[in-house]
Amino acid sequence: MRTIPPAARANPPALAFGRRIGLPSLALAVALSAGLSACKRDAASPDAAAANPAATATPAPVARFDARLSLVNNNGAIRYDGTLDSEANRKALSIALAQAYSGQISGNLNVDKAAKPAPWLEKLPQFAAALSMSGAAVSFEGEKIELSGQASDADRAILLEKAKTLFPGYQYGGLFEGVGGAAASTDAAAQALAALEPGKAGPAEIVKALNQINLRFDDGGARIAPASLDILSRAAKAIQAGPADARYEIVGPGGGAGQPSDNEALSRQRAEAVKVQLIVAGVNPGALDTKAASGAATTPLQFNTVK
Repeated sequence: MRTIPPAARANPPALAFGRRIGLPSLALAVALSAGLSACKRDAASPDAAAANPAATATPAPVARFDARLSLVNNNGAIRYDGTLDSEANRKALSIALAQAYSGQISGNLNVDKAAKPAPWLEKLPQFAAALSMSGAAVSFEGEKIELSGQASDADRAILLEKAKTLFPGYQYGGLFEGVGGAAASTDAAAQALAALEPGKAGPAEIVKALNQINLRFDDGGARIAPASLDILSRAAKAIQAGPADARYEIVGPGGGAGQPSDNEALSRQRAEAVKVQLIVAGVNPGALDTKAASGAATTPLQFNTVK
């Protein structure tokens, strides 16, 4: 009988052959597996994109808006508020305002990357130095400048001249409008108010002139449109030039708010807004009462004498 050597018994021929082909087979299997995985990934990509369209969608453009700033002189102390496009510009403006008003200033400036660069930023400190009259307020938005609050005719003219020098071609609104008596030549209410004789016109004559005012508000709101600030300034002068003991009732414009109760609430808010603006312009608060128009009908601003 043939004796099988120990080495042969430990490594049968079939097993030995299998070991010789094991490494190439393993390499082939790994390569094949990697190829199949890649195919699966390629095949799955369209489905994944379809399942998550946001991953491939183009981001919507960010809506840009004009940088803005408001300045209010409250008995020599300046209050500011605004939004700029960058932190660098925020810091620069904060320092410039502090220098212009010798530290008598407080407020808040926000940064929003959607804000457009402020075209008025460089020359603003020169204009701010001229805002020395108590009660005056100025707002900047893009290439628009509005004056509001309390300002005499002389102050309005000074600030308008300064604005035109520093910011030529801008829109000048609010109390900048009508400077120099320009509005009196075209506006019926301005003409009627200008025709009142100071110290001689009685409450009835004053009310007749006041009721020619066509006041404008923001649509559906109680904010007085900047274009109407000049005529209210003229109205305040007429009331102040009249009898000292006269009292007037302001009936706010009504209509446009839907239900009668909503219209009445809007009318009351508008009457209060007119009262506040007249007081800011110098009228004695005790000379003014307010009333809301009732019903759903559209009604104009109305003044009545109070006995």
